[in-house]
Amino acid sequence: MISVSYILMCGQFLLLVAVILLQCLGRSNSLNSSTTETGTASPGPGTTVLPFSDQPPEVVKYEIPGDNANYTEPFEYRPPSPVVLCSYLPDEFIYCQDPVDHAGNHSAFQEMGHGCVGWGGQTPKEVNYTQVVCTALDDIECAGPREFLKGRIPCIKYTGHYFITTLLYSFFLGCFGVDRFCLGHTGTAVGKLLTLGGLGIWWFVDLILLITGGLMPSDYSNWCTYY
Repeated sequence: MISVSYILMCGQFLLLVAVILLQCLGRSNSLNSSTTETGTASPGPGTTVLPFSDQPPEVVKYEIPGDNANYTEPFEYRPPSPVVLCSYLPDEFIYCQDPVDHAGNHSAFQEMGHGCVGWGGQTPKEVNYTQVVCTALDDIECAGPREFLKGRIPCIKYTGHYFITTLLYSFFLGCFGVDRFCLGHTGTAVGKLLTLGGLGIWWFVDLILLITGGLMPSDYSNWCTYY
């Protein structure tokens, strides 16, 4: 009778032989693959291979996005460099100009590519948005053009007109056209003064226009807010 211990020893011996065979096959495959790679990628006899730290970084050409052709000129940028693009700098490291006022000139807006044709608006759908010219600060190091277009700035301006103050002027002194004088509507203000508020009718109509947003400053600025 064959003992159990003899059977176990034979099984362990066979398992050991199988493991050795698998290791030999794996080493032969790895050696074959390494020889083929070195044969295809090996440098010529007259070439020298630089270490990775001494190899020059890859130069990539980038274009700064913008609506105007003057702000889309390509430049060389090295990605491994720690210097970031100027257009990616945070707001505290750049200075941005105010939006350009085209005063309703659509041809000037199309030629420049940015700026505000119209100002104001009571709802977000009525407000126009534009990009502004920003410049990196002098002591900040960055890659690419230091002047670029950035942001989505609303075409809104404030010139010191307050709604509550104008409403009080219109209610108490509207018959003399004080509200329209304050808003810059000088021509209609004189007519309102000479007619004493249109015998009360013009005075009442201007109150309704102020409340509903139909009477605004002549320079299309928005109402200032109280803080």
